[in-house]
Amino acid sequence: MASKWITAAPGIRFREHESRKHGVKLDRYFTLRFYVGGQRVEESLGWASDGWSLQRAHAELVKLKESRRTGQGPVTLSEARAQAKVARSHAASLKKEEARIAITLEEYVANAYAPWALATKPTAFVKEESHWRTWIKPELGALPLRAIGVEQWDALTRTLAKAGLSQRSLEYITGTLRRIVKHARERRIVSEAPPSGRMLGATAPKDNRRLRVLTPDELDRLLAEVKAHDPHAWRLVRFASMTGCRAGEAFGLKWRHVDLVEKRVTFANTKNKHSRTIPIGPDLAAMLSEIGPGDHGEHVFTNALGHAYKDAPLSFRAAVAVLALNEGRREREYFTFHSLRHGFATALAKRLPLRDLMDYMGWKVAAMALRYTHGDEKDQRLAVEALERIASGKRGKILPIMNRDVS
Repeated sequence: MASKWITAAPGIRFREHESRKHGVKLDRYFTLRFYVGGQRVEESLGWASDGWSLQRAHAELVKLKESRRTGQGPVTLSEARAQAKVARSHAASLKKEEARIAITLEEYVANAYAPWALATKPTAFVKEESHWRTWIKPELGALPLRAIGVEQWDALTRTLAKAGLSQRSLEYITGTLRRIVKHARERRIVSEAPPSGRMLGATAPKDNRRLRVLTPDELDRLLAEVKAHDPHAWRLVRFASMTGCRAGEAFGLKWRHVDLVEKRVTFANTKNKHSRTIPIGPDLAAMLSEIGPGDHGEHVFTNALGHAYKDAPLSFRAAVAVLALNEGRREREYFTFHSLRHGFATALAKRLPLRDLMDYMGWKVAAMALRYTHGDEKDQRLAVEALERIASGKRGKILPIMNRDVS
């Protein structure tokens, strides 16, 4: 049977536990009794073993009376507890928001930007990840996103310039950071827009064509030098030189995209978001047959450790240095991995009409293909002479067959 309620003081009651003690006395359960709007209210406080006492109960009752007198604050314990719960929830939300906006650049990239980029633009993220890992993370990764201002952007640009990187590289690397910050701004982590490349002095000429095309002998020597040190890298470089594919297309090629019977490969999720299929020759098909086919999900080209490539192989860059291919050259004449694509496109443009060239190389804009196609004076002269004959009334063949070099 529950014990009787005992009035300890005006407005304060308690009852004793049947057996449990607190100290030398039986444990006591306290309540408050008071009137609100003419109606009597009784509300529970708690056990003495939980910290309640007559003094604490009296102090709580005084606060409630003062609130009723002034009209400010809670007038019942339930109201006070509800307000306290809201306050705790608000404090927790503030703490969570403070932690959210205090996130470092490295944490944001790992937890927010990288998962989003991998899901929405996996091909482009390969290069962004390289920019991040090599340049941006060491310089700014430990800083809170909100602490990255123009001064930090300038410091990154100076670091890139001191490393001897080209203006185009400065533009690309700062562009990667700009996309990360824009992503954070859209999610209200930061409020300020990132500075433009012009503000940072990190812009490059619009025409960034590589002017260098290796001669067949130079290309043979390059491939031989790479093969002598790294057969895995040689396969990748040879494939790129014989297909003109983009670096990311070669790095991401998987066996499910290779058809050795029909001698063709498919580049999925390319730079312009469209897949394309190209034919390959018997020599290239034979090389691929030597290393595969592998499981559908496996990468075709892997390094000695079995990992897919993310950047141009070190042996390729070492071979370019050993053969002094860039010695004494201007920046736009430097030979890079992308130059393999440029050289192939230059040769292919002499053999394919514009539409076929665009389809093979994966260009959606004719202006890209026109960089590699050049008029032939002999063809132009034959055409003009034919039109002159028509104008003078000398009929015959309207236009001669163009004498295009397809050797």
